[in-house]
Amino acid sequence: MAKTTKHLLIVGLGNYTHPNTRHSVGMMIVDALAQRFNAPWVKRGAWQSEIATINTTLRIPKQKPPKAIPYPSAARRAVQMIADADAASTTATATNPSPSSTAESTSTTEPTSTTDAPSPVSPESTTIAKPKTKKSPEMISMDVTLTLLKPTLLMNVSGISVQMAVKGLGIPHSDLIVIHDDMERELGKVSYKTHGSHNGHNGIKSVIKSLSSQYFKRLRIGIGRPTAPSGNRDQDVVSKFVLGKFKPLEMKTLEEQVYDLARDEVLRMVVPSKSLNEVRGTTWST
Repeated sequence: MAKTTKHLLIVGLGNYTHPNTRHSVGMMIVDALAQRFNAPWVKRGAWQSEIATINTTLRIPKQKPPKAIPYPSAARRAVQMIADADAASTTATATNPSPSSTAESTSTTEPTSTTDAPSPVSPESTTIAKPKTKKSPEMISMDVTLTLLKPTLLMNVSGISVQMAVKGLGIPHSDLIVIHDDMERELGKVSYKTHGSHNGHNGIKSVIKSLSSQYFKRLRIGIGRPTAPSGNRDQDVVSKFVLGKFKPLEMKTLEEQVYDLARDEVLRMVVPSKSLNEVRGTTWST
């Protein structure tokens, strides 16, 4: 079984002093990951953050190579070609017999029928296909270290913590994923983004500034928009909404849908795959 290693930095953005609010849903996601693996949070003063470390192993189904032409079908065609050639040779001999055998065949045998007879098929040609046996897929084993991080700074300067962690761990930006709230998506919707602008999110804006790059992965967690008054985007209304805590039914949606979706999206960074369907069957050791 092939084995590789991977180290990822997973950042949950939010307001550290306002836990379990809509604006801190990124921190709630990494809290759920840490809880699943019983990973304790510890203060990391140099990074102005809290971190939790997960060491785990993934068992990933190996991708199958493109299908080749099945051997039994090819062999069956080859046997049939040989049988056809033998039949053609037999017909030619019967149609043009040699002079020495003409008299003998006339006196001792019945006239040969010119009707083509079916060519004989050897027993081997009818038993080429072997019964199929279902085999377990070959698995790839991967040792993974996840460093979870919650900045203790304010949201609009949280990029400082992220930059110090990236430098301290010595990981490339391609192994960083930042999880944050998104008002443009309904609650329960999870969206993966490989790079791009901050789209008005102050936390992402700070990370881009601190890294001097927008080329890092993000996981956007939908929190919706305030519903009353309808369509109101007043700054005070929006601020009150994002700093408010999730309602019980909203928490149920997070726990039953979003946490698992977020875990699957994290797999995109680990598994060499393009779609979530291709990572189904992957297992975590806890």
